[in-house]
Amino acid sequence: MYKILKILEEDYGCEGIPEDEEFSCRVLLEDQNQKQFWKKIPDAYLTKYHLEEGSVTELPEF
Repeated sequence: MYKILKILEEDYGCEGIPEDEEFSCRVLLEDQNQKQFWKKIPDAYLTKYHLEEGSVTELPEF
């Protein structure tokens, strides 16, 4: 299980999102041992499962 500490939208600059990618966010996660790490997660996944800062969730591999 991971706690979502922070969600930052990716900055794609003036080029926009590359054709072979979907809009993603950088998410700061914390595991049960208080180890923190950043993971790139599709925004559609966060929205579908109503995940936001403070949520606790299991995350699939992306």
